[in-house]
Amino acid sequence: MVDAQMIFEDLKTQASTRQAKSLTILNKVLKAQCDAGDRNFSIAEIARMSVDLGGPSASTIRNKTGQVFRQLIEAWATQAGSAMKVPVNQLAKANKVPKDNELLTLIGDPALRAVFGQIIAERNRFRNELNTLKANSNLMIDIRPVRQLDQAAQHGSLQILPALNFNEMEMEALKAAVSDNFFKHRDWSISPAGQVKDEDGREVFKHGFVSAIKKTLKHV
Repeated sequence: MVDAQMIFEDLKTQASTRQAKSLTILNKVLKAQCDAGDRNFSIAEIARMSVDLGGPSASTIRNKTGQVFRQLIEAWATQAGSAMKVPVNQLAKANKVPKDNELLTLIGDPALRAVFGQIIAERNRFRNELNTLKANSNLMIDIRPVRQLDQAAQHGSLQILPALNFNEMEMEALKAAVSDNFFKHRDWSISPAGQVKDEDGREVFKHGFVSAIKKTLKHV
């Protein structure tokens, strides 16, 4: 069996002061990796942790003068039963994100699998609703009575309506069109049904005209 610690001590005695320091940091990282049972001893992975502690980087390990570093990594990888390559199972995880149905197949308990299947279904529903809201970011809330909303939903006629964006000038124009002063000035009258008549009783605006504008002003 390979004794990586013995190889480290031998390499350290032959190294310069600066290189010995780097070897010590690298050895600490490798020993921790081995003790944790992690089989990833690739240069990229080991160098990432080494740099965090002030040790040699991936380029330093790979260049010509980095032979001692590579020898130490290889020793610890062999002791851990691995190699200086990313394990196949970790490569698969890095390159592929499992689909929902693939994740479900990993759950052995049928009841638990069904629960997670429902969670995924609810997640998908909420995501679709969120996408709908994003596509219709400018909305008007329908405040019709609940009974009317229920009936509309049952008949498939419930819709999300875009908001009415009136500017100040347009708002003032609508207010003026149904103001008491305007009708007095014209000598017009308003029926209870919102119909507008002139001084001779002739219809100027149809039933619902005044009430429709007032409702619009109220909800904008």
